[in-house]
Amino acid sequence: MKKTLVVGLLMPLMLMAPPYMRSQTARQGTETIEVKITAKKYEFSPNTVEVKAGTRIIFKITALDREHGFEIADVKDSCVKIKKGETATVEYRAEKAGTVEFRCCVFCGIGHRGMKGKIVIR
Repeated sequence: MKKTLVVGLLMPLMLMAPPYMRSQTARQGTETIEVKITAKKYEFSPNTVEVKAGTRIIFKITALDREHGFEIADVKDSCVKIKKGETATVEYRAEKAGTVEFRCCVFCGIGHRGMKGKIVIR
């Protein structure tokens, strides 16, 4: 009953907001997406994620075969360790157009250096 009352009161107020306020919120890129990634011997899958600028990305990374890590380039102290069989969550806001690399930050064997992917921001 309370939820219905609150929605009933707030909806008309939201619709009465000036158009410039509504469009400003849309321009800020409030979209949120969830991306599921697997990490296994020297690869992330998928290894490329494409989003619009301003998108909030919630990565759900699962390590399939051993401990791995997930780190977004140029994000200080972003290395998250993921134990075999477990899933870690990492949030990232894709602010401006370009390409941002992510990589494994836990040594996982001889092909470790090649274990990376990219976020393409349009």
